[in-house]
Amino acid sequence: MNKLLATLIAGVFAAVSTAAVAQTATPAPAPAPAPSVGEKAKEKLEKAQSTPKAKAFSKEQQQLEDLSRNSPNPADQKANVDASKMQPRTKAKYDEKAAQALSDNSTNEAQAKANVAASKAQSAKREKMPDIKSLTKEQRAELLRQLQKESTP
Repeated sequence: MNKLLATLIAGVFAAVSTAAVAQTATPAPAPAPAPSVGEKAKEKLEKAQSTPKAKAFSKEQQQLEDLSRNSPNPADQKANVDASKMQPRTKAKYDEKAAQALSDNSTNEAQAKANVAASKAQSAKREKMPDIKSLTKEQRAELLRQLQKESTP
């Protein structure tokens, strides 16, 4: 009985809310806003650009741009292209950096042997880590504290 009553109330509420939404009036469209400052400035700019003096200046500017874009001598341009095609394509900056890295890393044989010997001597100091599974909780906690103490600078 309670389910039936709840369903009936929900249905009535849905019907009433749908009818209420349908009856609400749509708001009237807002009047057209006055032109903004940006639009006014744009209109003034267009007016200023449409004057004969501005058009003449624009043509001169366009001619100067065209002259600066075009190469004065097409034969020179073709020669430059041919010369660049003949050059081998390499990564010059990469090659220079690689050469510098090799020269920086190169050492004499005595220095290299000394470095290897020092590394081997240091590795003897290292001790093997114990098997954690075989340790008790107290030993694990002590090992953790010790490792943390060694790892902090």
